[in-house]
Amino acid sequence: MTTATWAQSSTKLDSTQFVAFYRYTIQTQDENGENVTDSLRLALLVGTRATYCTTALSYECDDRLSQEMMNAFFMHHQNVLTDVEKAEVVAVEPIFPYRYVTYEPLAKVDWTLSDDTLTISGLSCHRATGKLYGKPWTVWYSEDIPSSAGPWKLRGLPGLIVKAEDAEGIHSFVLYETKQQVRDIVLVDNPEYQKSSRKKLMAFKKKIFGNMRYPKEPSYYVQKGAPMATITVIDGTAYVDLSSHLLALPKSHVYQPLELE
Repeated sequence: MTTATWAQSSTKLDSTQFVAFYRYTIQTQDENGENVTDSLRLALLVGTRATYCTTALSYECDDRLSQEMMNAFFMHHQNVLTDVEKAEVVAVEPIFPYRYVTYEPLAKVDWTLSDDTLTISGLSCHRATGKLYGKPWTVWYSEDIPSSAGPWKLRGLPGLIVKAEDAEGIHSFVLYETKQQVRDIVLVDNPEYQKSSRKKLMAFKKKIFGNMRYPKEPSYYVQKGAPMATITVIDGTAYVDLSSHLLALPKSHVYQPLELE
């Protein structure tokens, strides 16, 4: 979310043709079991070889502590780089007190296309259904924007994915804007990242975030003596900032995984 002082290398893979902005929401519960909707703006950088999905805050270089930044941690947001040429996906996710990176083959979704149409954000869209990592999705894509890209790891249709919702109605991505802006799409190699396979990381997240203690004690699994740097207070609540700019939230929300297998 902010610039760190780690020794890292960056390799430019592509430049954007355009940038698509999505509203990502999760229907979940807070630490008291009350229904809540978490919301986060995403920026999808779309090139011809690669795409990169990150938070709009990161895209805007806005590193101020805000509710939206905290939502990125509530929602377990991953920065996802898709290298189509190498058929590889690189995902980076902060899990207090570290950042984890996975390298995985580009998953192919067997989409079923439909004749159903819908206008979303002024775009004529077609419906498609498919399953990714064990979760069924219904998406609407628009051939008005000739790109196979989509938010998160969703992609592979004859037009840009404009809306996507899982079968349970928990996760939703909705396009709200596109901009013709040129940005570099880069692959970052940071030695501070903890490397893992996708399945091992998914199992780790299920174990710690799926624990009943997690919503009320989000850092229950962290060993005592973690290297705390500073404490920031917002709305009367303390948030611990590590040297790597990770947040230890005092309360969290019930974990709703994007990947089931």
